[in-house]
Amino acid sequence: MPTLAPLPDTESAHVAEAERLLRLGEPLLAYNVAETGLGHWPGSLRLKQLLGLALTRSGDLERAYRVLAELADAGVDDAETIGVLARIHKDLGVRARDSRVRHARLGSAFELYSEAYAKACREGPADSAYYTGINAATVAVLRGELDEARWLAAEVRSLCHSLDAEPRSLDEEYWRQATLGEAALILADGPAAARHFAAAMALGAGRYGNLSSTRRQARLLAERLPLDGRWLDDVLRIPPVLAFTGHMIDAAGRERPRFPAALEPSVRAAIDARLRAHPPLAAYGSAACGADLLCLEAVQSLGGEVHVVLPYPAAEFRRSSVEIGGPDWVPRYDRLLETADTVTIASDHRASGSLAPFEYANLLITGLAQLRSQVLETELRGLAIWDPSGGGAPGGTASVVDLWRRRGYAVDEVLLAALRAPQTAPAPTGGPAAAIAPPAPVPGVASHRLKALLFADAVGYSQLTEDQIPRYVESFLGEVAALNRRTTYRHEHVETAGDGLYMVFSDAVTAAHYALELNSLANGTDWTRHGLPASFNLRIALHCGPVYCGRDPVTGSPLYTGPHTSRAARIEPITPPGQVYASSAFAAVAAAAGASGIAMRYVGTIPLAKRSGSQALYHLHLAD
Repeated sequence: MPTLAPLPDTESAHVAEAERLLRLGEPLLAYNVAETGLGHWPGSLRLKQLLGLALTRSGDLERAYRVLAELADAGVDDAETIGVLARIHKDLGVRARDSRVRHARLGSAFELYSEAYAKACREGPADSAYYTGINAATVAVLRGELDEARWLAAEVRSLCHSLDAEPRSLDEEYWRQATLGEAALILADGPAAARHFAAAMALGAGRYGNLSSTRRQARLLAERLPLDGRWLDDVLRIPPVLAFTGHMIDAAGRERPRFPAALEPSVRAAIDARLRAHPPLAAYGSAACGADLLCLEAVQSLGGEVHVVLPYPAAEFRRSSVEIGGPDWVPRYDRLLETADTVTIASDHRASGSLAPFEYANLLITGLAQLRSQVLETELRGLAIWDPSGGGAPGGTASVVDLWRRRGYAVDEVLLAALRAPQTAPAPTGGPAAAIAPPAPVPGVASHRLKALLFADAVGYSQLTEDQIPRYVESFLGEVAALNRRTTYRHEHVETAGDGLYMVFSDAVTAAHYALELNSLANGTDWTRHGLPASFNLRIALHCGPVYCGRDPVTGSPLYTGPHTSRAARIEPITPPGQVYASSAFAAVAAAAGASGIAMRYVGTIPLAKRSGSQALYHLHLAD
């Protein structure tokens, strides 16, 4: 999980940071801050509200409902708590396929919003009244009660206009203008809606979480009202998320130039031009000398967020990929790491002679950017600063560009050969286009490759009797073997050891689908019919990372091992029985690959087994 700057040890600091992250459209990071704060101040109402809102915005509606329902059951009835609880009912209603469930959920949402609106109209404050009132009107639209919706929208519009002359904070005025835009939509006043939404966009610059929420609500209304809402995406446009890649600056003495130091001003100008054409709200990439650092600096100069992913620890990366460009790059690298919004270290150690860590880091860059763009429902664009005349290798620029194009991303290019042509001869064709040439491999070591790893544990195995062990082997392991024969999601390697199952897959998407099939088998079987306890089940954990692939000299069997296998093994003991948990790295790699049919729900940053730190985890399940 990305690292963040430490917060002051106060409740107010955690509240302020969670609110800031939600405004920026970072609900997962906001969740972490709120959860950490509640560990210190478990009675904080505001942190519980923010935890529920973070879960809601990240799409985890069931857990969000539990958090907010607990507050409501305890007698908390302020507009914030009831409003978020009502939103959960609304979102669950919109998502529901069963018409009866949809009707019941939307009915609950309307009742909660209406009661909160009536209370706020009696007791204040006014912003609580227009917040709950416009949402009650929206739910009325969703229920097909257009006359009720228009009556509420007209009331809310009058209430908002009564506040025209009152001084308000930037956030308060943003929500007032957004509310007026939604009311105008319901009242079929397109020009007024466009005017108010444009005012909200100007006020909400940089508050992408708020803008995303407003756009989602406006789209929902446009889909169900008799109006042409195609103009909404232009007025409520959220900037794209950017993933970037490119070549390092040429090391001194390079035989044929590719990115000579003299080209830096031209490359920076070209990057600036691409970014001005599509200003990103956030950029994800690495931080090597040359293209990476130039992109990071350019995005920061435009006020965008920067999220750095390094293949291995920062000090080692500085030596391998920054210092070789010359001494001027080192302070720029150090400053970027200090000022970056997040820094993610893909692996705890550098693997000599392997390109797999760079391939892994590139997938994390793509996947993290993809997950962020999904949360905000905005475009993901790629930017490549490169010379495509060379070949491709895993971890190199060419392989990343190829991935982006296969995923259908818009890819902007800065072609070094075109900028270099007036100065130098072209770089030679052939040879790898990897951003970083690996050092010499360690002699006698197995190959190092990116794999997806599954660990599963039979819950209750230690309580099985002597007579039940053969039944476990014949029935449970027999069912797993049968699944392995019939599934289309094939593993490369499998090992069993008592209660444990360890499997290796070529890619994250295959591993995810297999894990869900295995979980369905464990949850859907009546194990008592096989002589096993009724509580018998599995914990299943997934991770993805580079591992050493070879042959065990003791057993002669295939061997897949390394620090990343330990990461996967330590997730399994903290996984609830009957569920599939995955590391944030696995979720990012799966997202980069375009996993379909799989939903990944953020769980939080959880302490790992054996006191080995903490890990951001996702709960995997079949998509609705």
